[in-house]
Amino acid sequence: MLLEARLLDERREGRVDEKVSIAKLMLAKGCYSLQEIIELTGLSIDDIEKLKNDMHVEKQA
Repeated sequence: MLLEARLLDERREGRVDEKVSIAKLMLAKGCYSLQEIIELTGLSIDDIEKLKNDMHVEKQA
């Protein structure tokens, strides 16, 4: 049972990582609204805003 729970967590984390990667690509393209990114990835507005800010900081460095 513990192994099943761990595998499920790993799958969920993988899905989140994939959604974050997709959101980053969409932000980088600059042709998607925040609402479109939220709808297509399922991430929250807070998550998207954080990614957007993090990407802005990376560009400045």
